[in-house]
Order: sequence, then structure tokens, then C-alpha cells
Amino acid sequence: MVYCAYAAGNTQANQWGDSNMIYVMSDIHGCLEQYRCMLEVIELAPEDTLYVLGDVIDRGPDGVGILQDMMGRANVIPILGNHEFTAAICLPWLLESVTDRSLEALEETQIAALSEWIANGGGVTLRALQALSQEEREDILEYLREMELYVQVTARGRTFVLTHSGLDHFSTEKELKDYGLEDFLFGRPELDTAYYPDKILVFGHTPTRILGGGDKILRRETWIDIDCGCVFKGGRLGCLCLDTMEEFYV
Repeated sequence: MVYCAYAAGNTQANQWGDSNMIYVMSDIHGCLEQYRCMLEVIELAPEDTLYVLGDVIDRGPDGVGILQDMMGRANVIPILGNHEFTAAICLPWLLESVTDRSLEALEETQIAALSEWIANGGGVTLRALQALSQEEREDILEYLREMELYVQVTARGRTFVLTHSGLDHFSTEKELKDYGLEDFLFGRPELDTAYYPDKILVFGHTPTRILGGGDKILRRETWIDIDCGCVFKGGRLGCLCLDTMEEFYV
């Protein structure tokens, strides 16, 4: 059973009003019920914007269902996660007719990518994709390919950089466009990692419990980790409103 709950920090909703809010969540990992419940909890309105910071799919039961729901919402903006990246590598040739000849033609990198995907919980996503029509699978592949690596937004005078995993090989001298794809997808910050002095990095990928944050959103001076381990035992789906800095949990 999924329980919807709400916890707030620095509540300013009454001061700012309820419209045009910016929300972020990440690492839903196929937990469709929690995702739907969170949309109800935050009362996502058409004029609001929700950024989903990657790893929508794999491990949990219905990542494909979450993707299809997101695809139908103009105000839900996806950011590429490492699981979507791996899926996007594998899907083009998996969408083709699988024959002995096509299997023989697979390159080692493709086989390695598929093995990594399955090992990281991709089997449930692959089975869900097999149940779709060819047109539906192609629509999902196009959606994955259009995902951005990062977005920079401003809310109530504060600037936020939204990405999946933080920034690996960080330097204040580097512009965002100068980072490589892996820097956005596979970074693992430490508690004492410092990013920009004038903007806050918001990311998932590393469950907050690994950094000592338990199952709650973890805030540091220059970054915020919002991956509360939704798909893992004892974890929750967390969502942060950038305008009010309120935290929501399912």
C-alpha cells in the first residue's frame, strides 16, 4: 500500500501563493503508484512545472507507464538519467526484428550495454516495452533521445542547476556546456563536495541514505540531493518545491 504524506521546511506557500510553482523529483524507478500519489500531494496544476531528474525506469514495476504519463504532460520536463541513457542505447536495435543474423551482428559494446541494463534492473522495462506496439516503442525512444542533460532555472531570486547526478570533475572555471555526458549521469558527490557559490545544484542518483540523510531530502550549502530511495525498502519518493523549499514525501 502507498501512503501519501507531507513534510515542509521553510514554508512560504501562503506568502508566495499557489501558482506557477517549480517542483523537482528524481529516481522514481518504476514506482507508478508513488508517482501518481505525488502528483496529487503537490496538486500539480497546468501552470506549474515539474522537472523529473532522471531514472524514471527500471527496477520498479512500471517505469514505462510513468514515461507515458510524462509524455502526455507538457508541464513535466524530463532530465536524462543513466538508466534512460542505457535504454536509449539498446532500444534502436532491440526495436528491429531479432533474428539469428541480427544477433550475430551485435557489437561487443551493444552486448555490454544490454548486459549492464539488465543487471541494473532493466529487465522489467524491457518486458514492458515488448508489450507495446512498435509505434508506442518508437515514441518512447524519441522521448528518451530528446531529454536534456541539465536545466538551469530561477525561482524566487535563487538559481538552480538541475541534473541527474551532480557534476563530476567539477570546477568553477568550467561552463556547464563543457562537461561530458558521464559527468552529468554518474557523479557521486561527497558530503563535503562544494559546487557553485551563487547557485544550487539539485540532483538525484545517489540515495540520500548513502550520504547520511536517511530517507529525506538532503540539503547542503551548495547542493540538494532529492533521491530518497523510492524503489528500495524503507525509501520514499521525495519532491521539492523550488519556490517555497517545501518538501513532499510519498
